[in-house]
Amino acid sequence: MIRRLLPEERGMALGLAIIVVVIVGVMGAGLLTFVATDLEAVVAVNRGEQAFELAEAGIEVAKAHLANDSSPSDWSSGELRMAGMAEGSVTVSVDYDDESKSFEAVSTGQYRETSRKIEATFSVSEGAPKLLSWREFMSEARENIVNKS
Repeated sequence: MIRRLLPEERGMALGLAIIVVVIVGVMGAGLLTFVATDLEAVVAVNRGEQAFELAEAGIEVAKAHLANDSSPSDWSSGELRMAGMAEGSVTVSVDYDDESKSFEAVSTGQYRETSRKIEATFSVSEGAPKLLSWREFMSEARENIVNKS
C-alpha cells in the first residue's frame, strides 16, 4: 500500500509551488494597495502644509503693510506668488473694523488644488501692529475628513 502512494506524489512540489506563488502574489497586491493609499495621504498632507505656510506668509505681508500704512482703509494684495514656488499663491485682504478699531487680515494660501485660510486681527499703536487673535479656517475637504474619522 505504501508503494502505491509514492508514485501518486509526483507533481506535488509543483502544486505546492503554485499555491505559494499565488499566496505571495495576493499578499503583495494587498501591500501595494496599502502603500499607494498611504502615499496619497502623505502627498495631501504635504500640500496642505504648503498651502498653510503660504497663508501664514500672507498674514506676515498684511502685518508689514500695516506697519507701513496703518490708515483705516481696506486693502487687498491681489494674487501674490512666492519666489521659487511656481505652483503656490496667496491672496491677502485687510479690512478695518470701526467698532473695535482693529484690522482684520484674511489670507488664503493656494498650493495646487489645496487651499488654507487664516484670519488674524491686529491693532496698531505707534506704527507697530499687534496681533490680537488668529485662527485657521478649515476647508470643506478637511472638514469632511475630520468628520469621517
